[in-house]
Amino acid sequence: MRYFSFITFLLFSSFLLPANNWETSPAELMVQNGINTMYNYEFENAITILDSAWGIDNTHPVTPFVLIAAKWLHTQTKEGYDASYETINSEVDATAPIYKSLISKYPDKAEYYLYLGSTFGIRARTALAGKAWLDVLYFGYQGLKYIRLAQDMDETLMDVYMPIGLMEYFACLSAAPVKWGASFMGLSTDCEVGLKHLEIAANESHYSWIEASNVLTYAYLHIERDYIKAEEVIYPLVEKFPGHPYFAFLKGEFLAKSKKWEALDELLPELREFASKGPFLQQNECQLKLAYIEGLKSYHKKDYSTAISKCNWILTNYHMEFDWLKGFAYFLRAQSFEDLGQMELAVKDYREVIKMDSYYPEVGEARENIERIASKE
Repeated sequence: MRYFSFITFLLFSSFLLPANNWETSPAELMVQNGINTMYNYEFENAITILDSAWGIDNTHPVTPFVLIAAKWLHTQTKEGYDASYETINSEVDATAPIYKSLISKYPDKAEYYLYLGSTFGIRARTALAGKAWLDVLYFGYQGLKYIRLAQDMDETLMDVYMPIGLMEYFACLSAAPVKWGASFMGLSTDCEVGLKHLEIAANESHYSWIEASNVLTYAYLHIERDYIKAEEVIYPLVEKFPGHPYFAFLKGEFLAKSKKWEALDELLPELREFASKGPFLQQNECQLKLAYIEGLKSYHKKDYSTAISKCNWILTNYHMEFDWLKGFAYFLRAQSFEDLGQMELAVKDYREVIKMDSYYPEVGEARENIERIASKE
């Protein structure tokens, strides 16, 4: 569903649904402003706005949770990943009691259960970064327990589908022990179910449509390779949040992978502008993604030396939190070496690709390419 269709849904939904806290809160417009400011990467302003919103209405269900996200991202861009994990952990410790207190006062309000569960869910984020799988399951279970309660209490609360869909899709992609744990918790481990629930959140939720669309874009671009659906979810994000650098780079990657080169050429000046400013980690991530997109374009033009040079730069200057883009760079460089007839170098890079998480299609393709090259020797 396009962004304007989503707005139309919101305009009419107030006549169809029972009143939720956000519908009656005097701070709702300020909360929405804070969320929009955060997603336009103005973190200090977002924190100030959200703190003010909490001062106006300290029963608003989403404000404490969004403040965790804003403070986490602010710390990450200024101080680095490790410091941001400490921020998440400390903010979760401070925020969970707030929601538990609100639940004790308003036990019939489903939103408080949802965002208490989401608070535990964001704590699982630090465990995921450290590949502490037992902690991922523990905090995921704590989160799911409350989110399921919210869903049972209010079937119209579409925001529940974001965390549920995310956990289901993550479980689907994970190794057997994680799948077993997810099944034990009552989660589906079917990728299609997870994607369907994320799509419900992207199309029908009040708050979580943004993050659901973000997750779906990565899933469609990197794992499912469904570029038609990727286009449907990324364009509204870029239109609504022009200050968000990574949404713009997702659009650029989509244009390159779907071979829409003229549209990409129009976007490249904006991507280069993003890559020239911001704190170090933000700027580095933008520069890495720009190099990858330019490498894809060079490879398409059969300018293999430039594609290899772009990949070399990525691998030498890599400071991103997760290593998926490093794997993509190895794959692109391997393809370039192979097309140049440098099979030994190609195989060496394909072997690096195999170290990626197995759900990326590049892993299977790298294995097939190694076998194909070996069969010709």
